[in-house]
Amino acid sequence: MAQEPNNPVSDSVPRRRDPDRTIRRILDRAVERFDRDGADGVVVTEIAREAGVSVGAVYHHFSGRSGLVAAARTEQFRRTTLADIDELERAMDAATTFEEFQGLNRALVRRNRRGDRVRARRERLAALVASETDAETQLGVRLAQAQLTAALTRAADRARERGWFADDVDAHAYAVMIQGLLLGAVVADLDDHLDESAWVALVERVQDLAIRPPDVVERRLS
Repeated sequence: MAQEPNNPVSDSVPRRRDPDRTIRRILDRAVERFDRDGADGVVVTEIAREAGVSVGAVYHHFSGRSGLVAAARTEQFRRTTLADIDELERAMDAATTFEEFQGLNRALVRRNRRGDRVRARRERLAALVASETDAETQLGVRLAQAQLTAALTRAADRARERGWFADDVDAHAYAVMIQGLLLGAVVADLDDHLDESAWVALVERVQDLAIRPPDVVERRLS
């Protein structure tokens, strides 16, 4: 009786696990909870159950809860930043006049004041602070931050090429300034007596002074 050929892949041999896929599943669940509940929502046992892995796997890949929180914070920062960059670049592609570019800048300020951005803003600030002392957070946060600054700088340079941005304003400095204004809204969040409309109007005025080309000023005065 002829023997059946040996099957090189026997059912008795366990399949090789894909560590990258396991890490991604764990991280996706951790980010979902971080988005919803902040750092307190990152509970190792629950995330392991939702990701379909053992608690030991979480500890193996993330060095425990603190490592998982750091990874979730960094990944959330990265995803939020990339989404902001995508929205900015699409808006710049659509802009055809100085007024539309001005509207884009004002929309950034007004969107930043929405209620759903309050916690996101605080988490962003927390990620930046954590990146100064936590090696697990530092690299990813700094890279994402550099990408956002570069995108804002590119937007300013593109606007300058179209005659929409003051020649004597450094694009990179503007990119850093506008992020500082938006992130500084954390202070506004804590001030119960602040006139919201007055604050927004002031930030928009600062933006206008920074970006308005001289010929736009002359057209408005004439």
